[in-house]
Amino acid sequence: MKLAIVIEGAQSSGKTSTILHFINQYQNRKLNVMRSGWQNIFINPHFQNLKINPYVISSSPSESDKQLIQRFNKWSILPDLIIMAEQNGGKHYSNTMTFLNANGYSINTFVINNINGSLNWERFDSSNKAAKLTTRANEIMDSIIFFIKTNNII
Repeated sequence: MKLAIVIEGAQSSGKTSTILHFINQYQNRKLNVMRSGWQNIFINPHFQNLKINPYVISSSPSESDKQLIQRFNKWSILPDLIIMAEQNGGKHYSNTMTFLNANGYSINTFVINNINGSLNWERFDSSNKAAKLTTRANEIMDSIIFFIKTNNII
């Protein structure tokens, strides 16, 4: 069973900030810059025996112009868990979804609405950034835990 967590939003809407905050919150160390690659995160940062190793793609294929098929073309085995950004309606959006579906990924999508507002998945500003990013990180982890439980992975 493979899972893709896709953070969707307009350009500069906070997709990478959301992923960076998620990794920092569940990794118990601070990254200042989010780069694509493997990460070690704890399902519960206070109980560090349960760890998952997602492959993180912080810059959306549509914005970086690097499609998933290009990124993974030499891999013999794909990651079990991908956490990635993708731009709503971006030029590679349909290719991204086609690749994930064709390779057996269940896709959990979180959409950042391109409006300023009080809801957690609306754009943040300096006054609500920390609270929104923490809530988003918790919702993402809850979806991963739900996937693990419902598929009897552990």
